[in-house]
Amino acid sequence: MSKELETLRSHDAAIRSKDFVGAAIFFCYNDYRTHVGDRGVGSLQQRVHGVVDLYGAHKESYELLRLESSPIESLTVEHQRNKFAVLIRVRHDLPMYTLRGYRLRGLFFGEGNIPVERQEVDLPNAAPGSETKLELAFTQSEEPMHLQIDVLRPTSFSAYFLDWKP
Repeated sequence: MSKELETLRSHDAAIRSKDFVGAAIFFCYNDYRTHVGDRGVGSLQQRVHGVVDLYGAHKESYELLRLESSPIESLTVEHQRNKFAVLIRVRHDLPMYTLRGYRLRGLFFGEGNIPVERQEVDLPNAAPGSETKLELAFTQSEEPMHLQIDVLRPTSFSAYFLDWKP
């Protein structure tokens, strides 16, 4: 694990260890140009400590920040052929809030690694520290090559992503 990833993970662990901390903000999302930059020359001087670069390309720390900022602690999958039981564990630490209006989406990839079916189910309201088991049932008769699973926020942005393989 790189130094940047270790730093992000250790800072989040320190914040989560304090029961009096109610919120945290990550600075800074993107690298940016500045005349006092510590990297680059001339008009390309920049501060390089974001999770995306100057052009919006994801850096190594992007996915870790995404997971660390999610209200979902973990997601596990049990399956039988084309039916999947998905267990969602909601964080009981930062960020901690009741999930309302969230959905579970599964994208089934068949032979040739082609997406062939998508299913979505509503996630019931889920309090911090709770577990919810939902089923994704597909009409495909074969087992998938892999299944992409997202927990979607009410805005349709993904709060948690898992690329599951049998």
